[in-house]
Amino acid sequence: MMDSIDELDMYEAEKRLALYNEYRDAARVFTFYVETELRAYLANEVDVEPVSGSGGVFFKVTMTDVWIYEAERLNRFVPETVVFAVGDVHVQRLKNDDE
Repeated sequence: MMDSIDELDMYEAEKRLALYNEYRDAARVFTFYVETELRAYLANEVDVEPVSGSGGVFFKVTMTDVWIYEAERLNRFVPETVVFAVGDVHVQRLKNDDE
């Protein structure tokens, strides 16, 4: 058990730093960085499809070979994921060592 707020803050800071270090290492083997209003992803394939619905337009984002930037996930690497976003979706091609 945590004895104080300071220890909890330190634990959370260490966890965030470990996640960032994992992200930095993982980014070397992925082609795209994808960001939605909820979280960020690394992926090797990305398809963003605008979908019109009764509430307006949303985006269906399909990704393969995915690393999910989320500290609480037990397995951040997944073979495929589909995300529905109502806000902006940012997709950036990452520069690889061959470029």
